[in-house]
Amino acid sequence: MTEREYRQELERAKRRNEQRERKNEIRKEKLKYNIAWNACRRLFTIETSKLFAGYLFVLMNAIVVYAMVAMWQFADLSYLGVLITDIAAQILIYAIYCLKAYKGKNAEEEMKFRRETVMLESQETDTTEGVG
Repeated sequence: MTEREYRQELERAKRRNEQRERKNEIRKEKLKYNIAWNACRRLFTIETSKLFAGYLFVLMNAIVVYAMVAMWQFADLSYLGVLITDIAAQILIYAIYCLKAYKGKNAEEEMKFRRETVMLESQETDTTEGVG
């Protein structure tokens, strides 16, 4: 392969890669604000809070059923105290977890917003510096 052929092939490869990058940028930008795609993605994304909520739902129902059966079977209402305190504790734990997750997600979203704002501002300053 001569030097000329090498440079021509290198230029072709660079153009192909540049075109691919542009297509990927366009695809990403289209998907960025595509409401249906984002809603679908959010629907099928299993977050830890959803898993935790499912776990607590199953656990609380198992406790309720057990306490009801035990109270009926033994004619003893002492299980009622365990039932009430355990469910109350689980609900408080889940509420604290949800609050923590909410604050974390809010901080993450605000960081994304600030990053995009700074990027837009820097692009605007770059374009205005070239004009003047």
